[in-house]
Amino acid sequence: MNLILLWTALAIVWFIGICMTQKGRAVIRILWRSLKVKLILIAWVLGIAAIAIAYAIHPAEEKPAPIDEQSQYQQYTTSAIQKLCDQGELIIDMNCNLDSAAPELAYILPTILSNYNLIVTHPTTPILESIKGTLQIKMVGYKQFKNRGIRLIKALQRDLGPRYESVIESNDTDHILKITYTGKPWDNEHLCNLPVIEACLRERTDPAVLMSIIRHTSDFQMNYQGKNNTSGLLALDSGKGLEQIAIGAHRLKTVLTTSPTLADAVAQFYPDAEHRNKFENWRKDPQKHYWVGQVLTDIQYYRSNGMTLAPRKRAE
Repeated sequence: MNLILLWTALAIVWFIGICMTQKGRAVIRILWRSLKVKLILIAWVLGIAAIAIAYAIHPAEEKPAPIDEQSQYQQYTTSAIQKLCDQGELIIDMNCNLDSAAPELAYILPTILSNYNLIVTHPTTPILESIKGTLQIKMVGYKQFKNRGIRLIKALQRDLGPRYESVIESNDTDHILKITYTGKPWDNEHLCNLPVIEACLRERTDPAVLMSIIRHTSDFQMNYQGKNNTSGLLALDSGKGLEQIAIGAHRLKTVLTTSPTLADAVAQFYPDAEHRNKFENWRKDPQKHYWVGQVLTDIQYYRSNGMTLAPRKRAE
C-alpha cells in the first residue's frame, strides 16, 4: 500500500511539473482527446480507491501478544511438582502453596528424591511442606536418621553444588530436610533445563543436543521472531512457549535416527526455515556451517554439566 501511494504521489508531482510548461500543457490537451487515455486515468483512480477501501475494511493483521515467560515457567514448576505427587513419589502438605513455588527449589526435587531413595532402605514417602523461600521436606517413620542423614546431605552437596545449603533437623521420628538456594535468580537457560530433560526422557533422545540448539536458535527467548512466520524457542511455525520443547525433542529423535551424522541432524534445526531441510548442502553455506559448529561445541558443554539420560547406580 505504501509503495502504491508513493508512486501515485510521484505521478502527481510529475504531472504538475509538466503542466507548468507550455509544451507540456499542449501535449496533455492532445492526449486528453484520446478515449484510451481517459479510460486509463479513470482505471488508475478507481484502482487506488479500491485498494484504499480494502485496507480500511480489512486492517493489517495484528501481531500476537508476547508470551509471558515468567507465567509459563511458573505453570511448569507447579505442574512438575504435582506430577511427582501423582506418581506417588511425594506428598504435598495441605499448607504448601505451589503457586509461588521457586523454580530454583522445585527443579531440584527429582535429584533430592533420587538421592533419598538411593540412600535410605525402605524409604517412606516424603512430605513437601514448603517450597518458596526454603525447600522443606519431612521424612517420617525413622527412629534414628543420623548416619543416613549425613550421607544424604553429602550426596546433595555433591549434586547440587555450593549454592544450595542443606541441613536436617530431627524431632523424635520426624526428620525435616531444609534446603536454601543462595545463588542468583535463574535465567531462562536454567529454567529450560528441566523441561528439556523431561521431554528428552520421554523421547529417549539427547537433552544436551536440544539445549544447545535452543541456545543458538533463540537464546532461550520464547518471543524470538524468526523468518517466514517462525518464532519461539526453536523458531518453529507451530507450538507456543514451552510446547516447542516437546515438539523439538520428538523431531530430534527422528533426525538423529535418519541423519548420517550428528552434524547433519543439527543442521536440520537451522533457524532459517527456508534452508532448514536442505541439510545435504549445509557445508557449502559458511553461515550455516558456522552455526552447526557452534551448536556442536556447546553440546559438549552441556554434557559436561550433567545433561544426560544415563541412569545412576544405587549407593552401596
